[in-house]
Amino acid sequence: MRVLVLMLSLLASLSLSSAHAADKPASASPSAFTDPVPYCQAVTTIDAPDSKYKGPAVPDWMVSALYTPQEIAAQKGSGDDPRRSIVWRCMNGSVFGCVQANSPICGKANQDKTPTKAMRDFCAGQPNAEVIPLSVIGHENPMIYDWTCKGKEPAITQHIFKVDAQGFPSELWDKIAPPNK
Repeated sequence: MRVLVLMLSLLASLSLSSAHAADKPASASPSAFTDPVPYCQAVTTIDAPDSKYKGPAVPDWMVSALYTPQEIAAQKGSGDDPRRSIVWRCMNGSVFGCVQANSPICGKANQDKTPTKAMRDFCAGQPNAEVIPLSVIGHENPMIYDWTCKGKEPAITQHIFKVDAQGFPSELWDKIAPPNK
Protein backbone atom coordinates (compact mmCIF):
# COMPACT_ATOMS: atom_id res chain seq x y z
CA MET A 1 0.00 0.00 0.00
CA ARG A 2 2.81 2.34 0.87
CA VAL A 3 4.40 1.75 -2.56
CA LEU A 4 1.10 2.52 -4.24
CA VAL A 5 0.78 5.84 -2.39
CA LEU A 6 4.38 6.74 -3.32
CA MET A 7 3.75 5.93 -6.97
CA LEU A 8 0.57 8.01 -7.04
CA SER A 9 2.36 10.95 -5.40
CA LEU A 10 5.16 10.72 -7.95
CA LEU A 11 2.71 10.62 -10.85
CA ALA A 12 0.80 13.60 -9.45
CA SER A 13 3.96 15.69 -9.10
CA LEU A 14 5.07 14.79 -12.63
CA SER A 15 1.65 15.72 -13.94
CA LEU A 16 1.75 19.10 -12.18
CA SER A 17 5.27 19.93 -13.38
CA SER A 18 4.40 19.12 -16.99
CA ALA A 19 1.27 21.28 -16.73
CA HIS A 20 3.39 24.22 -15.54
CA ALA A 21 5.89 23.59 -18.34
CA ALA A 22 3.06 23.92 -20.85
CA ASP A 23 2.35 27.42 -19.48
CA LYS A 24 5.90 28.57 -20.32
CA PRO A 25 6.53 29.78 -23.88
CA ALA A 26 8.76 27.49 -25.88
CA SER A 27 12.02 29.00 -27.06
CA ALA A 28 11.04 29.54 -30.66
CA SER A 29 13.38 30.50 -33.45
CA PRO A 30 12.95 34.06 -34.70
CA SER A 31 10.27 34.63 -37.31
CA ALA A 32 12.61 36.94 -39.23
CA PHE A 33 16.37 36.92 -39.75
CA THR A 34 18.67 39.75 -40.87
CA ASP A 35 21.90 37.74 -40.95
CA PRO A 36 22.36 34.87 -43.44
CA VAL A 37 24.45 32.77 -41.03
CA PRO A 38 21.79 32.21 -38.32
CA TYR A 39 19.14 32.11 -41.05
CA CYS A 40 20.88 29.18 -42.77
CA GLN A 41 21.47 27.47 -39.45
CA ALA A 42 17.71 27.67 -38.80
CA VAL A 43 16.38 26.71 -42.24
CA THR A 44 19.22 24.23 -42.91
CA THR A 45 18.72 23.84 -46.69
CA ILE A 46 16.85 26.15 -49.07
CA ASP A 47 17.47 27.10 -52.71
CA ALA A 48 17.10 30.86 -52.13
CA PRO A 49 16.26 33.06 -49.14
CA ASP A 50 12.54 33.12 -48.40
CA SER A 51 10.31 35.61 -46.56
CA LYS A 52 11.90 34.72 -43.18
CA TYR A 53 15.09 36.47 -44.32
CA LYS A 54 14.73 40.26 -43.93
CA GLY A 55 18.36 41.36 -44.23
CA PRO A 56 20.18 42.88 -47.21
CA ALA A 57 19.92 40.89 -50.45
CA VAL A 58 23.71 40.55 -50.46
CA PRO A 59 25.53 41.58 -47.27
CA ASP A 60 28.86 43.37 -47.74
CA TRP A 61 30.87 40.47 -46.29
CA MET A 62 29.72 38.23 -49.16
CA VAL A 63 31.44 40.50 -51.70
CA SER A 64 34.85 40.07 -50.07
CA ALA A 65 34.19 36.35 -49.57
CA LEU A 66 33.56 35.78 -53.30
CA TYR A 67 35.77 38.39 -55.02
CA THR A 68 39.43 39.32 -54.73
CA PRO A 69 40.22 42.96 -53.84
CA GLN A 70 41.38 43.46 -57.45
CA GLU A 71 38.08 42.14 -58.83
CA ILE A 72 36.13 44.42 -56.50
CA ALA A 73 38.22 47.44 -57.56
CA ALA A 74 37.81 46.59 -61.25
CA GLN A 75 34.04 46.26 -60.94
CA LYS A 76 33.67 49.47 -58.96
CA GLY A 77 36.04 51.21 -61.37
CA SER A 78 33.77 50.32 -64.29
CA GLY A 79 30.70 51.53 -62.39
CA ASP A 80 29.38 48.07 -61.50
CA ASP A 81 28.25 46.98 -58.07
CA PRO A 82 29.85 43.57 -57.34
CA ARG A 83 26.79 42.56 -55.28
CA ARG A 84 24.54 42.49 -58.34
CA SER A 85 26.14 39.24 -59.56
CA ILE A 86 26.06 37.35 -56.26
CA VAL A 87 23.40 34.83 -55.31
CA TRP A 88 23.36 32.78 -52.14
CA ARG A 89 21.52 29.87 -50.62
CA CYS A 90 21.64 27.57 -47.60
CA MET A 91 22.90 24.01 -47.65
CA ASN A 92 23.23 21.81 -44.57
CA GLY A 93 23.05 24.88 -42.29
CA SER A 94 25.85 26.80 -44.06
CA VAL A 95 25.82 29.77 -46.44
CA PHE A 96 26.89 29.07 -50.04
CA GLY A 97 27.50 31.82 -52.61
CA CYS A 98 27.91 31.95 -56.37
CA VAL A 99 28.91 34.71 -58.79
CA GLN A 100 26.94 34.61 -62.02
CA ALA A 101 27.93 37.77 -63.94
CA ASN A 102 25.68 38.13 -67.00
CA SER A 103 24.71 34.48 -67.38
CA PRO A 104 22.49 32.46 -65.03
CA ILE A 105 25.13 29.85 -64.20
CA CYS A 106 24.16 29.63 -60.54
CA GLY A 107 20.74 28.08 -60.99
CA LYS A 108 19.76 24.44 -60.91
CA ALA A 109 21.58 22.49 -63.58
CA ASN A 110 20.00 21.11 -66.72
CA GLN A 111 20.75 17.41 -66.23
CA ASP A 112 18.83 16.23 -69.28
CA LYS A 113 20.90 14.02 -71.58
CA THR A 114 18.28 14.13 -74.33
CA PRO A 115 19.20 16.46 -77.22
CA THR A 116 16.66 19.19 -77.94
CA LYS A 117 15.10 19.76 -81.36
CA ALA A 118 17.31 22.86 -81.74
CA MET A 119 20.41 20.72 -81.12
CA ARG A 120 19.28 18.08 -83.61
CA ASP A 121 18.54 20.78 -86.21
CA PHE A 122 21.96 22.37 -85.63
CA CYS A 123 23.78 19.05 -86.14
CA ALA A 124 21.70 18.25 -89.22
CA GLY A 125 22.86 21.55 -90.73
CA GLN A 126 26.46 21.39 -89.44
CA PRO A 127 27.51 17.72 -89.27
CA ASN A 128 30.60 17.00 -87.17
CA ALA A 129 30.61 20.46 -85.56
CA GLU A 130 33.06 20.31 -82.65
CA VAL A 131 30.79 22.34 -80.37
CA ILE A 132 27.09 23.04 -80.18
CA PRO A 133 26.96 26.71 -79.08
CA LEU A 134 25.05 27.93 -76.03
CA SER A 135 22.84 29.97 -78.34
CA VAL A 136 21.54 26.62 -79.60
CA ILE A 137 21.67 24.63 -76.34
CA GLY A 138 20.15 27.46 -74.32
CA HIS A 139 21.50 28.96 -71.13
CA GLU A 140 18.43 29.41 -68.96
CA ASN A 141 19.97 26.81 -66.65
CA PRO A 142 23.63 25.94 -66.15
CA MET A 143 24.89 23.37 -68.62
CA ILE A 144 26.72 20.41 -67.08
CA TYR A 145 27.57 18.63 -70.36
CA ASP A 146 29.63 19.66 -73.38
CA TRP A 147 27.79 18.79 -76.59
CA THR A 148 29.17 18.13 -80.07
CA CYS A 149 27.84 16.78 -83.36
CA LYS A 150 28.82 13.21 -84.27
CA GLY A 151 27.84 13.30 -87.89
CA LYS A 152 24.32 14.72 -87.86
CA GLU A 153 23.53 13.61 -84.28
CA PRO A 154 24.12 15.60 -81.05
CA ALA A 155 26.37 13.82 -78.56
CA ILE A 156 27.75 14.54 -75.10
CA THR A 157 31.54 14.81 -75.14
CA GLN A 158 32.12 15.29 -71.42
CA HIS A 159 30.47 15.90 -68.07
CA ILE A 160 31.83 19.32 -67.04
CA PHE A 161 30.17 19.91 -63.64
CA LYS A 162 29.07 17.72 -60.76
CA VAL A 163 25.66 18.40 -59.29
CA ASP A 164 25.04 18.70 -55.54
CA ALA A 165 22.10 17.18 -53.65
CA GLN A 166 19.88 20.19 -54.51
CA GLY A 167 20.69 20.03 -58.24
CA PHE A 168 23.17 22.93 -58.47
CA PRO A 169 26.61 22.72 -60.16
CA SER A 170 28.76 22.17 -57.07
CA GLU A 171 31.97 23.59 -58.53
CA LEU A 172 30.31 27.01 -58.96
CA TRP A 173 29.19 27.35 -55.35
CA ASP A 174 31.51 28.21 -52.43
CA LYS A 175 30.83 27.77 -48.73
CA ILE A 176 31.22 31.29 -47.31
CA ALA A 177 31.07 33.01 -43.92
CA PRO A 178 31.80 36.47 -42.53
CA PRO A 179 35.46 36.97 -41.56
CA ASN A 180 34.83 36.40 -37.81
CA LYS A 181 32.44 33.41 -38.06
